Amino acid sequence: MKTLKLTGLALVCAGLATTADAAPKAILAMDSPATTYSFFTVQTLPAGVTQLTVRNMVQSELNASTALPKLTACWVSGDSNITAVKCGDKGEMQFGNADFYTYNGASIIPAFPLSKTEVVGLDPKKSDPLNKLILTSKGANFRVGTVGVANSGDATGRVVNIHFNQRVAQFGMLVDSGQVDAASISGIQFIVNRQTTPIQSLPAGAATFVGVEDSAGFTDVSIIASGDVNTQSNSRSWIADHFSFVPLAKF
Repeated sequence: MKTLKLTGLALVCAGLATTADAAPKAILAMDSPATTYSFFTVQTLPAGVTQLTVRNMVQSELNASTALPKLTACWVSGDSNITAVKCGDKGEMQFGNADFYTYNGASIIPAFPLSKTEVVGLDPKKSDPLNKLILTSKGANFRVGTVGVANSGDATGRVVNIHFNQRVAQFGMLVDSGQVDAASISGIQFIVNRQTTPIQSLPAGAATFVGVEDSAGFTDVSIIASGDVNTQSNSRSWIADHFSFVPLAKF
């Protein structure tokens, strides 16, 4: 029994030490070993063509691209607002909000230029170009009220929670805060290891990187948006993509 008590005490102390050592800070860019996810959605496919085939084609094009950052596809099932988003085969990055994505909404964040490679199904006379089979998807912190309309949502904005299946040292993303004449938010801050970072400013009409680093490592991060409510859409909305993280083991 004494051994159990001592073991329990050691675990508690270890947890406190980790929290005490934590020192999250805002960063302006990711380190080189980062994994960067971009959202994609598969549309209706030609008969005889599987989602796996199309997904592999998309990833091959992402791998062949010389643009930076290198992107890995994160597949979402559609704009149904009910399915939680998990990136990676092992759920490396999991978004807590089930309604954290939208597609075909206007955004400053550039979409990856997929090719027009023809995808042939059971009928060899019929084919569809790859870029037409994929919807450009983005993460958003609000429930989409109208399909294809990016700025529909609630007026308070929502805290976005992300969980990693390993300890990471850095997290970052590319954010579209809104149009110049109708910006939705003006800043982003993060909660990591129970500490809140200063607000990182977001200029309207530009895709801006925001990120956080903690050399003590973390498995969870919360994202809080700030700024005036958009008078046109009555929402504090924002869109993001290029979600990146660096594992603590590679930091």
